[in-house]
Amino acid sequence: MTSPATPTQPSPPLPETTHLRIALTWVIGLTTLRLFANALTGLELYGDEAQYWTWAQTLDLGYFTKPPLIAWIIAATTSVCGDAEACVRASSPLLHAGTALALYGLGRSVADSRVAMWSALIWITLPSIAFSSLIVSTDVPLLFCWALAATGYRRLLDTRAWRWAVVAGLAIGVGMLAKYAMAYAFLGIALHLVVSPRDRWILRDLRGLLVLALALLILSPNLYWNAANHFATVAHLGDNTNLGADPSQKFRISKALQFLGEQAGVFGPIPFAILAWRLIAWIRGRASDTEKFLLAIALPPLAVITFQAFLSRANANWAATAYPTATVLVALWLVGQAPRWMRYATLVPHVVACLAFAVVVAVWPTLRIPLTDRGFSRMAGWEKVAEAARPDILTNPDLPVLMTDRIAMASLLYYMRDQLGVGDLQPGKRPVYVWDWNRQPEHHYELAVPYDPEKTDRALMITEWETPAAILDHFEATEQVRVISITSYGRTRRLEVWLVSGFKGWE
Repeated sequence: MTSPATPTQPSPPLPETTHLRIALTWVIGLTTLRLFANALTGLELYGDEAQYWTWAQTLDLGYFTKPPLIAWIIAATTSVCGDAEACVRASSPLLHAGTALALYGLGRSVADSRVAMWSALIWITLPSIAFSSLIVSTDVPLLFCWALAATGYRRLLDTRAWRWAVVAGLAIGVGMLAKYAMAYAFLGIALHLVVSPRDRWILRDLRGLLVLALALLILSPNLYWNAANHFATVAHLGDNTNLGADPSQKFRISKALQFLGEQAGVFGPIPFAILAWRLIAWIRGRASDTEKFLLAIALPPLAVITFQAFLSRANANWAATAYPTATVLVALWLVGQAPRWMRYATLVPHVVACLAFAVVVAVWPTLRIPLTDRGFSRMAGWEKVAEAARPDILTNPDLPVLMTDRIAMASLLYYMRDQLGVGDLQPGKRPVYVWDWNRQPEHHYELAVPYDPEKTDRALMITEWETPAAILDHFEATEQVRVISITSYGRTRRLEVWLVSGFKGWE
């Protein structure tokens, strides 16, 4: 006679230390892989990265288009391992690892170590994070500070401990030095307090005041710099919104829908669908208090930038701060309500994509995939351009260099860093100035080192302008030295080199 089958017992839950160990293994492993990929790749710095590197050579309290943190971070990493591209970019994979661990802490605060583990795994494997780890950008420290601020704020509400007020205030303040988009955190906090009466004690408590005071204190040097420079960075933010665009390009639902489609690519289709589903649940009154908290912190940047896309235009990364707390929201739902297979359906494609991307980056251009050439071509070619221009610069040692384009100037400053420096700010290097055609600064070089004919009316001009006659007309003597044309992976970079002297005036 066959004995009855013994009912299958559910597997005992993993201990918290195991969840932490799994999260650390994935975070450290992928971070190490990305650091090696950056060290092995043949991809050069693209223009904005090169510009940030030049900022790091002359540290300041602010810059025309961004607050100063990105320059300070690059100065720190390059002081450790040098000025190679991998060292300039080294902070990105490291900070993304820090963000993943901060989200582990947030997941542990709002739920348990299982949700915490999945939060860290989802973040570190997002394809957009894999791409972001390749470049150095202001979004990376911003996201780390956002995750840390959200964790500190949640812990402050739960424990009322002063130390968490300090963590939240410092994180918000430092995040503002990365990118002013950190200000969305205050909108998120406000929205959360609207829907969570039990947490409103913070509005009348000194701990809440400490958070605000620390954030403003840390930001104050940058505010001083802005005041001394006609609020250049703040004005640039206004220019970025492009609200003065042609009316035919404004108030278009299609642009808002396109932006939301791009967000599904940034966050991943399944995580973005879960985010939308939990938002609908909130609207229908079926979201938990924890979900309301996570959604309240996530929604303001996504809502504001979607509306901005409708008004004029918006880049896909402008709403990036929506996704740290959204990641914990997704992990919470996957662990608590979704079938087990859905966790792996979410994670496995991201793991495959981010591993493949790291390999492609590491071996490019030794092994090329045609689909990548178009995107990667913007990160190649400037080193060859610099080598082509080097003989003319070396054979005219008494002449400053006059540039006319921000990206070209940044790239040549980086790839000829042994010879060139930003204006008079780097003694011992050949000074490089920029032609400010309307004498109204539109980027940092025009603010910091515009061409000044009173210092010298002779220069070696290197320009990307197809018809530089509008500049040449300001000089009595002009002589074309050469035309540099470099084609790299389908993209052609063309510059003209001129000797100019005898400045005749601006009119």
